[in-house]
Amino acid sequence: MNLDRNKLTTFKRISLIGLVFIAFCCKPNKKDNIQTTSSTMKTFEWLPTESAPKHYPIGIYQGSFIAENDDYIMIPSGGVVSNGWGNFGSTWVTGPDFKPVPNKLKIIWISYTENQFYFGDFNLPKDKITELFEQGYIDEQGKPQTYDNLTVGLAPGGAVSVWIMGAGASVEIGHYQAIKTEVAMGDFSPHSSMSRDEYVQDVKNYFSDETKKVIAQEGIPIGKWTDYRQSFLWKPTFKHKDDGVLVDFSSEFYNGETYLVRVDNPILKEFKHYPPSKSFWFHWKDKNNNGYGAKIKFEEKEIWNAFKTVYDNPETTQAELVLEIDKYNSSLKISLESTYDTILIEKAVIKMFISN
Repeated sequence: MNLDRNKLTTFKRISLIGLVFIAFCCKPNKKDNIQTTSSTMKTFEWLPTESAPKHYPIGIYQGSFIAENDDYIMIPSGGVVSNGWGNFGSTWVTGPDFKPVPNKLKIIWISYTENQFYFGDFNLPKDKITELFEQGYIDEQGKPQTYDNLTVGLAPGGAVSVWIMGAGASVEIGHYQAIKTEVAMGDFSPHSSMSRDEYVQDVKNYFSDETKKVIAQEGIPIGKWTDYRQSFLWKPTFKHKDDGVLVDFSSEFYNGETYLVRVDNPILKEFKHYPPSKSFWFHWKDKNNNGYGAKIKFEEKEIWNAFKTVYDNPETTQAELVLEIDKYNSSLKISLESTYDTILIEKAVIKMFISN
């Protein structure tokens, strides 16, 4: 799809009108994260933000979450974004604290590694978002919390994910495919005299050495962020050789979802459909009430191969990623276990430490 200058100008003008409207609305009295307007429309206290894969930077030209009443909640634009898939990005604090739940997302951005613009116009699951705002989540202290951000993730090939986020909690609410488009450089960067090729190359010149190395080795893995969404029915299981007990637990998944919970949270007890974890972070107490902690960063190919191997057996319906601490709290064994298979995870980077 190509967007000519007139269409882009119209889209930009509509977004700006929405921003002006929001900026001059009267702010409601803040009681909690939910309010109901005179027209019975529920509003919630949240802000939009953005993310992109660490080594595949993007730049947003313009984007908005759009509500059914035609409120436009603008997503921060400008600059180079590469903060990590599903991570919290920048925010613009404008308009009322309480905003309606969007039912659409419109966005135009450039993928710098590809030198390609993308356009997306997507329907969002309003009912699902509303339910999550209303329900909130339970944090690592066992206290109820509310989600306060909607984050859009933009990846090479036009992959788009949207998450609802709070401190220590992130849930994917949708995944989409954008289409290629064109944007005139005079619109994208009005104050630049460079051509698009020159502009993109100038951005690439400032890529970190690590990013340049990753791109040289891996190229541009189109489809990778969609593949990250493949899920399996599993749960983490904590074991200790000398009656140690888990205190809290955090998991970061490859699809950008996260949780940070206390040990009694049901999320740790039940088998759930998730992609493999990218990292774990947790604390435990030994039988003498001494505190310890561990951080685990999984090696991507190893953990994905382990899950795919275990679930390649058609009889396998669920599995446990077992974390076994020795009696001295000094070593950690990791294995993916099902009724039929046990695979040792040996390439993960593990850091163990004493904690309060």
